Amino acid sequence: MAHFSYDLTGRALKFIREQGIVSGSDRVLVAFSGGIDSATLLFVLNEARKEIHFDLGAAHVNHLLRGSESDRDEAFARDTAAAYGIPFFLERANVREYAASRRLSLQHAGRDIRYRFLDAIADREGFTRIATAHNLDDRIETFLLRLIKGSGLRGLSSIPPARNRIIRPFLEIYRSEIAAFAETHGIPYVEDSSNEKTVYERNYVRRRIVPLCDDLNPAFKQKIASLLADIQAVNTVFDRKRDAFMKLVRGSAAELAVPLEYFAKLDHEVRYRVMADIFARLAPSFVPLREHVQLIEKIIGSTRPNLRLDLPSGLKVNKAYGRLLFASRPAPEDLKEVIPLHSGTNHIAGLNMDVRLRYLKNPPLSFPKDLCAAYLDADKCHDLTVRTFRPGDRFQPLGMARPVKVKDFFISSRIPLQERKRIPLILSGNEIIWVAGHRIDERYKLTPDTRSILKVTVKKTCQPPSDYD
Repeated sequence: MAHFSYDLTGRALKFIREQGIVSGSDRVLVAFSGGIDSATLLFVLNEARKEIHFDLGAAHVNHLLRGSESDRDEAFARDTAAAYGIPFFLERANVREYAASRRLSLQHAGRDIRYRFLDAIADREGFTRIATAHNLDDRIETFLLRLIKGSGLRGLSSIPPARNRIIRPFLEIYRSEIAAFAETHGIPYVEDSSNEKTVYERNYVRRRIVPLCDDLNPAFKQKIASLLADIQAVNTVFDRKRDAFMKLVRGSAAELAVPLEYFAKLDHEVRYRVMADIFARLAPSFVPLREHVQLIEKIIGSTRPNLRLDLPSGLKVNKAYGRLLFASRPAPEDLKEVIPLHSGTNHIAGLNMDVRLRYLKNPPLSFPKDLCAAYLDADKCHDLTVRTFRPGDRFQPLGMARPVKVKDFFISSRIPLQERKRIPLILSGNEIIWVAGHRIDERYKLTPDTRSILKVTVKKTCQPPSDYD
């Protein structure tokens, strides 16, 4: 085994092994600005891979904000990657234009563009890890920024060692240590002149607030580092409870539902983390504020059975029939027209779903408990169409002796009001033969006399509940 002195390479290797964030089968993409932190990270990871044997690449974003200085950084990043003999990936993005079009700060816009680019390259090129050069000073500055803005316990834990495929091998190393290591090993880097501008929040904290705290207590950073470790330990307990509850969350990419009875019993901190996790999945750019959480808490505690709340970023929260439903877009309208169906796949744009018709000679050996599929007597079905609920609709639910109003069926099945106009109804002529995802009509079921079988499948609107990793 190669020997490493107790320098940044050895400490980074120790941290990587303790956190389990890189293995020999990984391909690691470094977010490489060319500054001292990322230049040192690239150097250290290039040394570390001699022992762990992972693949390495570098990705650089030219934000086009600093004229010739931005072009200089781009050329340096490309030349450095070439010197290491590793793949290099470049993105040129007009961050100022992007920020203006979305009403974001330049820092926020730059971050969005960087992570979108890194994710895209990782997906396309098969990188399993994305390494950033965040260090212990970054954690402390983030802690102070969130403390000033009034973050909760979860936010105060600052930057985690890893999240999904993002890894941060320098997270327990001070910026001064990185600078000393870079000088000792002659690691070349470029300097970003915008880092001197205190108009940016982080720079203001770094150059104004942190030195004041150092004056009050020279051990200030070590104290904050210890506090962050304590907060992380507490967060681990809450996060485990959140993860256990998230197994009860059901839905799709645009809509997630939680059982209200169990949700209401969670302690406040765990409930907040569940909501934050749900919002992150539905609208990653949305940051729930305290007032948003308080409004949802009022819905949970209300005795009224049906309530609705509109939030920024097109998010909606509905309380209905013992569930809390989180949606990332307005519910589709009901279909105003009746749409004919043909054999094969039919895309129903108004409901954002597909209806597939297949004719079978023999029934399946067993009927799966799949609410998105129905098996019907094909000889009884003709002129098939799809539409949504209309007042006065009736059908005869499987197992019942006489027809009932579809509205009464919805009520007895505890289907929330806002969902009823999104449920596709499959018709044969003028008769409803399947309330998709719920019940077929008794008169169209398979019998010993059935000679041909029609299998109808719907997707998206009636997608089976699925767990998330």
